[in-house]
Amino acid sequence: MGFTKAHITVPSDSSFSIRRTEMTSNTYKIHSHENYELNYIISGWGTRFIGDNIHSFSRGDLVLIGPELPHCWEVKGVTAGKIPECITIHFHENIDGEQFFHSPELRPILNLMRESRSGIQFYGKETKQVRDILLKMSDANRLRKLIFLLEIFEILVGTKERKALVLAGYSKETDTPEKQKLQKVYEYILSNFSEKIELDDIAEKNHMTNSAFCRFFKRNTGKSLFHYIKEVRIGYACKLLQDSDWPIFDIAFQSGYNNIAHFNNQFKEFCDTTPSNYRNKFKNL
Repeated sequence: MGFTKAHITVPSDSSFSIRRTEMTSNTYKIHSHENYELNYIISGWGTRFIGDNIHSFSRGDLVLIGPELPHCWEVKGVTAGKIPECITIHFHENIDGEQFFHSPELRPILNLMRESRSGIQFYGKETKQVRDILLKMSDANRLRKLIFLLEIFEILVGTKERKALVLAGYSKETDTPEKQKLQKVYEYILSNFSEKIELDDIAEKNHMTNSAFCRFFKRNTGKSLFHYIKEVRIGYACKLLQDSDWPIFDIAFQSGYNNIAHFNNQFKEFCDTTPSNYRNKFKNL
């Protein structure tokens, strides 16, 4: 799973674009871009990666993602034979600098866009209202699309049923060299956690000694590098246990473990139960 920098083109005569697309293998690639993105899942389910957050998604999943935040959706299955689909709005990369959004009436929208630099998931009945508007937007004329967009923002700004998706230190203050360096570390780990990650390699990529890198990471995250890697791997394993029927050995391997006993020990350390019991709990639910 490689990390890529994507270029999303929004027409020069518009501040946003909207499209309804099938979620293909390209959706699986972790990528980032300069645009803000609003994404709604019409059908399909699987695992969503946003920044350092790994979580399952299904129909009705609605997230707003800020610029340069790595993300992807890994589709695991579909519902009733439907193709996995999403509706995506990409906003022009300079939309937060447009005078239109700095008007007093629209300032709450601008604040919401800035919050999205940590990724925002919306839930509750409001997501259905947004879905209904999104489904009407594609065939509307340009003025009506803008009106529909403002209606969506009115809903999103007004709801309290939302939560930030990434760690507080992940994407904020990325204009400082230290935060930029930390974000690259996150991107590297999220792209390579299923492989063996060596401290020597990651420290060298950041032009630091091993001890200096460990101090840098602990200072900025409050945890050790390998504790964070374990969190990512076990979090991914939890989603596979919930969303698939794969054998536990295969899940351990996909999550970056070559030794099933080591996987079981670390899983129990984080989840206070075995992988088998964890899976059974969700099947019972």
